[in-house]
Amino acid sequence: MKAINGQAILMVVTLCFGLSLVSVAVQAHTVYFVRHFEKVTSPDELHPNDPPLTADGQRRALNLAGLLAQQPIKSVFSTQYKRTLQSALPTALEQGVTVTAYDPRQLQAFAQQLALLGHDALVVGHSNTTPFLVNTLSGQQISLQESDYGDIFLIRFDENAKVIDFKTGRVNRSQ
Repeated sequence: MKAINGQAILMVVTLCFGLSLVSVAVQAHTVYFVRHFEKVTSPDELHPNDPPLTADGQRRALNLAGLLAQQPIKSVFSTQYKRTLQSALPTALEQGVTVTAYDPRQLQAFAQQLALLGHDALVVGHSNTTPFLVNTLSGQQISLQESDYGDIFLIRFDENAKVIDFKTGRVNRSQ
């Protein structure tokens, strides 16, 4: 049996160590962002700080599910307010996934998570959280007013978590 010299051992150890340092690329993916849809605005004793969707908002949520039905959505994220959960739920049901809550006070960390997700997702937020996430990830400067409903933003990431596409559109409200 031949003796193995130290140089050969060093080369094997270096090769193994080097391979362990190779970063794992994420898969290209798309994240869709919407603000929750129309909410009840009249004071309500049952929902003073957490109003549900109106009938128009519910219709728009169903239309969003139809719009994204052919997309391979693997995650649906929402804050824990009724209006965001009700906006997210039809898409989650259509895709066969559960709605995962995110913390609107931890948006920077959540944005990083979304960039590295590796699969398509929907994020439902608010008039302040949706622009923050979209702007942070895309470099765009969108804003939403309290009366803005139905805008959808698409950010496509490559396998290095770099933005390669940004689009906007509308989710219609059927009558």
